[in-house]
Amino acid sequence: MVVEIKANRMSRKGQIAIFIILALILVVSILLIFAFRNPPEIEVLDDENPQASIESCVSEVVNEVVNVLSVQGGDFNPQGSVMYQGRNITYLCYINENYLPCVNQRPLLIEHIENEIKVNIRQNVENCFENLKAGLERRYEVEMGSLDIDVNLNRRKIKVDLIREMRIVRGDNVREFKDFKVEILHPIYDLAKIAGEIVNQESEFCNFTEVGFMLIYPEYDVQRIKTGDSDTIYILQERVSGKDFNFAVRSCVMPPGI
Repeated sequence: MVVEIKANRMSRKGQIAIFIILALILVVSILLIFAFRNPPEIEVLDDENPQASIESCVSEVVNEVVNVLSVQGGDFNPQGSVMYQGRNITYLCYINENYLPCVNQRPLLIEHIENEIKVNIRQNVENCFENLKAGLERRYEVEMGSLDIDVNLNRRKIKVDLIREMRIVRGDNVREFKDFKVEILHPIYDLAKIAGEIVNQESEFCNFTEVGFMLIYPEYDVQRIKTGDSDTIYILQERVSGKDFNFAVRSCVMPPGI
């Protein structure tokens, strides 16, 4: 009887040992399967968005150029200008004689500003594309064509159309782009329109009534500053954004002593 009990105990221990060994074999087998199988293929073509990258970079470039144009009367490198508070501010209306009203120097002011933006953003926009290309080439093959830029000012917006063919290739996956459109919120169009109206009145009446204008258009602030050199500095501001546009006028100048 004692022998039978001992035999049963030994049998149970043997069964437990077998179960433990089988469990270990199962665990090891599962670990080996996960360790040696190939990782799943991950689609990463959408982790880089050329439109979003270009939009962010170009928006910064355009804002930098427009901020300079805005405080200098629409010229990036002013020629006919007057120094005011450390900046050269372009004359939008000028006459070099006494008594006479000024002559409009920028009858196509908006078109002029559009061209100034286009010319002065080109190099940095090229840099935006080159930086994007360099980043993408870590994982993709990238081909780019020549760049064409078009700039249009609209009410409270600057629209920049960038035309450049781009191919992004990885294996059998190919993405092609051609048009990159960027819109920047900025009131330079609206402020330039007001500047044009002021110039028209200065060239005809040698004056502009800023108080009356602000009563009709309270969303804008107009400062008319007379300097000691017979110049008038206009500072136009859109109140809600705080963006401004500055320019100079020399009109109907009275000679000294009168």
